[in-house]
Amino acid sequence: MTKKVLIIVNPRAGRMRIRNSLYGIIEKLCASGYEPTVMMTQYNGHAAELASGAGRYDLVICTGGDGTLNQVINGLISSGSGKPLGYIPLGSTNDFAGSLGIPNNVEKALDIAVNGSPKQVDVAKMNERYFLDTAMFGAFSRASYETSQDMKNVLGFLAYVLEGIKDIPSIRGYDMAVDIDGEEIHGEFMICAVSNSSTLGGLIPLDKSRRSVNDGRFELILAARPKNALELRDMIRALRTGDTNCRGIVLRSGADISIKCDSQEPWTMDGEKAAWYGTAEIRVLPSAIELMLPNDVK
Repeated sequence: MTKKVLIIVNPRAGRMRIRNSLYGIIEKLCASGYEPTVMMTQYNGHAAELASGAGRYDLVICTGGDGTLNQVINGLISSGSGKPLGYIPLGSTNDFAGSLGIPNNVEKALDIAVNGSPKQVDVAKMNERYFLDTAMFGAFSRASYETSQDMKNVLGFLAYVLEGIKDIPSIRGYDMAVDIDGEEIHGEFMICAVSNSSTLGGLIPLDKSRRSVNDGRFELILAARPKNALELRDMIRALRTGDTNCRGIVLRSGADISIKCDSQEPWTMDGEKAAWYGTAEIRVLPSAIELMLPNDVK
């Protein structure tokens, strides 16, 4: 019996690379016994709508960046379809895909989507929205959603760095009250992030030995507001190198996280702008998504 696959395509992602690859994707899927249906996203949020109607398909494949993947995840979980998800990363950083060994090469990523191993992956829910990779607030977080798609397509990784630099002269701290699995943390922080990836926004590396995509926990990273230029320099260097032992950086791991702050500036969630109203209730949902991953991923 022929299996059905829904391919959700963000046509603008990755310098519109999908335009030269789509025929080959369809040809490969047909040869693998699938009947493909291709749906192009037309506006922000459309990928979530398409994924929510995936109940009649045997497999869903997302092509795009981390933001497109986030929308597909939201659509799949909200609809309760429980369909396995393959991912062909075509975005600017492809943060989560890289941490799981999914390559940027379209043909190789497609092979994993079709012939890889289905693996249960944790997802976090922040207020009413789900995220797979990283939710981030504070300094540099605006870069990922304020950078235009055209700039990302031209500069890729560098675009985030260039946009983030604009924040340094006016860097500020945010008074936060954080509770993670019952531990209370209070302070003035310039960065607050909750992540299940090996890097934050493609910029800040995390210790891979501390994380697993299905351990029921996400990492919490807090970086205090520096008191002077020397502390700022040391903290930026520590964040860039992943040195979480630097003074002013707090790293925890947990399943239930509450964050309160008097600022309502938007978060970035898997690279997309996410509104909040001073309170973020984050809960990890163990094994919420079945993701097609390389066979050697444990």
